Amino acid sequence: MTLACLTMSRRRLLAGGSLALSLIELPALAQQRTVEDRTGDGFRSLRAYHNTVALPNAGPTPIWRYDGSGALRIKRGEELRIRLINDLGEPTAVHWHGLRLPNATDGVPDLTQAPVAPGGSFDYRFRPPDAGTFWFHPAGNASAQTARGLRGALIVEEDMPVAVDRDVLLMLEDWPHVPAAPLTVNGAADVELAVRPNERLRLRLINAAVARALALRFERHAPRVMAIDGEPTEPFVARDGRVALAPGNRVDVFMDLPLRAGERASILLDDGSGERAITRLVYTGEPARAAPLPEPKPLPPNPLPERLDLRGAARHDATLDTFVPLPAKLNERAPLFSVRRGRVVVLAFANRSERSQTIHLHGHHVRLLDRLDDGWKPYWLDTLTVAGRQTDRVAFLADNPGKWLIEAQSLRNDLRDGEARTAAWFAVT
Repeated sequence: MTLACLTMSRRRLLAGGSLALSLIELPALAQQRTVEDRTGDGFRSLRAYHNTVALPNAGPTPIWRYDGSGALRIKRGEELRIRLINDLGEPTAVHWHGLRLPNATDGVPDLTQAPVAPGGSFDYRFRPPDAGTFWFHPAGNASAQTARGLRGALIVEEDMPVAVDRDVLLMLEDWPHVPAAPLTVNGAADVELAVRPNERLRLRLINAAVARALALRFERHAPRVMAIDGEPTEPFVARDGRVALAPGNRVDVFMDLPLRAGERASILLDDGSGERAITRLVYTGEPARAAPLPEPKPLPPNPLPERLDLRGAARHDATLDTFVPLPAKLNERAPLFSVRRGRVVVLAFANRSERSQTIHLHGHHVRLLDRLDDGWKPYWLDTLTVAGRQTDRVAFLADNPGKWLIEAQSLRNDLRDGEARTAAWFAVT
């Protein structure tokens, strides 16, 4: 089950201190920014193009990328205007992973928009309703392009500053078309982060790997989970300092820094082949404050329902082996189901294969239901993993009209260019 390592601890919610305005700190290659090429109408250009970069262990490598390959930032409720410019040799589009946005801007070729032809452009314009950590990449028929490097982070900031000293993005990516290249963090094999005793960091963790579940272990630290898949959760300490992320998952943690100047600790990655350090915390300088901060308050809530009434829910099955292999023209396929806007849906994902599969639901966030049907997990998800020969059920409010994709991806370490990806879609009318 996804996020299995995020076990609840005893909750004690105390008021946090008053701190300086947070910032996004991007170590290594992610310090680059998307080019803001204003054309008089307020749009920022996002160019998809061919490039060559030096990947760890692989040397100069042809990849595909967006201008800057860093983080886009915007305040919740502000309008984001992005003009995709396609300088590739094939059609593409941009999916905004985890955002509950209007269907016409969801970026699924042949379902929500026409593919953007080489030399063409497409304008995305929307106001993110949720603050949180999201990312963007091609989807649907263009999903194999993600494996070649077309991906970036989207940070939607809360209305008011969050009580942390620094805001740090760690974006984990793999390169399945380059066998020698290791999984990277912010474009590098590892990053070094200078920290001060008694600081509080907000770490935004994104698993942008194509088909790898990743596990992180924080040495000598106790990360406190604050948000999952962009949505705030009641804070809890990750058991044994471990955080698990399925492909596409995001987890925000607050991490207090209790060590002394001169000490070091690592954030270790286990991708199934053993642990290695991807981030090194180097303590230096004077303490940020005389004593550690009290436990943090929850992040401000996003506009999702507090409760879901399952008694009158529309119930549907989604057997994964009936999904259509991609690439396929999705608009030529019938919907998996249709539902009236405003109704609660219970969806059963049945995985009849031996291999675990990751599911990404577009346009909505879901609650993972308990197997005994006596409640749900206390966090929202847009991406979850269904183990082999298992069935997991989710519930969500179908409040976003349009045609919405459900993508399924087998978990494996030997994937090449996005193979083994299937999809179905549903309609909210």
